[in-house]
Amino acid sequence: MLLKEIRAKAKEDEKKRRDRRFLDTMGFLVAKGFLQTNFDVLWAPNKRVQIDDAIWAGKNVEPRILEVLPAAVLRLGRHFDLDPERHGDLARVVARLRRGEEQGDAFYGMPYDKMKQWVELPLRDRRVKPLTKKKVVKTFRLDPAAVKCLKNLANDKQCTETEALERLLLGNTR
Repeated sequence: MLLKEIRAKAKEDEKKRRDRRFLDTMGFLVAKGFLQTNFDVLWAPNKRVQIDDAIWAGKNVEPRILEVLPAAVLRLGRHFDLDPERHGDLARVVARLRRGEEQGDAFYGMPYDKMKQWVELPLRDRRVKPLTKKKVVKTFRLDPAAVKCLKNLANDKQCTETEALERLLLGNTR
């Protein structure tokens, strides 16, 4: 009796692993570097992932998807169809991650602490930076003499003016 139940469950799991919703979600997350897998999955780095499909895959097949989904939505938002009205719980978690809050709500039973660690993960695509590494655009009105001094400093250090200013402010002597 128990063996029959185990076989039936295994057959059901195998069927779910062949489901398009799971394969599309895993293909995207593996291609971007959020997850790794020990079975072949077709990479889909340019795929637009449906939030409902990702949640289904996380609840029914692979719970790790629910763990990385908020960070993936935060860092790769253009690839997801996040609707705050339909997915309010996910939108709240993503907003807390964006603000860098230490405590937050669980997402489908996944603790906030586990989801938070994925925000700073270096991804395969080096163009996508972690939140703490993203550059912030600021504009300053400098005296012409200060601009000339900054240009000379950048030439001496053989770097850009921005890098020279960052080095001065942060005390780096690279």
